[in-house]
Amino acid sequence: MFRILSKRSVGGFPKASVLKTRQYSAPVRYTNKASKQNALATAKPWSELSTPQKGIYAYLSEMLLTFSSSVVVASKTTFNVGIILTGFALTSAIVYYIGSELFGSQSTTSIFSDAVDRVKANEEIVSILGEPIKAHGEPSRNSRRRNRRIASQVVEDQEHKPHLFMRFYLEGSITQGTVMLEMIKDEKDKWQYKQLYVDVPGQGLPSRRIYLERK
Repeated sequence: MFRILSKRSVGGFPKASVLKTRQYSAPVRYTNKASKQNALATAKPWSELSTPQKGIYAYLSEMLLTFSSSVVVASKTTFNVGIILTGFALTSAIVYYIGSELFGSQSTTSIFSDAVDRVKANEEIVSILGEPIKAHGEPSRNSRRRNRRIASQVVEDQEHKPHLFMRFYLEGSITQGTVMLEMIKDEKDKWQYKQLYVDVPGQGLPSRRIYLERK
């Protein structure tokens, strides 16, 4: 292939100086599968490639491996971050639930603690049961049964108002007693006492019921 670079006049006649230029082949587009197979069949083996060709091939291969490694690392990182975020969300939910159950003012644990404080502050009950007074979940000498969660239940009345019922047991130095409480939610969605009383066995005499709250 030849290309005219410039023109000069010698003796009145134009004279063209020419230079031989290098040919560059455009990317080949295969029209069918057969032409592609023929092209692959005529491809040179590695041993017949020149040093620059081998260098280019090695460079491209290294770039491909680097890109593949980056994709794998990015995928692993994304997967690990997803696991960490999921674990954090679950842990936060568990901590919130436990905190609400143990420390929330409307939790059954807080209601139980408030009822026990009211019982211990009643002089009549203290004089009957004797000090110190202990509160537990089951009337048993077995420590595991006594340390069970306090029994409680929430039910709705005919007006669809929730009522909380709870029962636990007292043990004093003189005798024992049973505490029953009922609470109902007010217009602010907070539990309020409807009744709270302690039943004390009579030990041969009629049992006594002492009310601390009655509405």
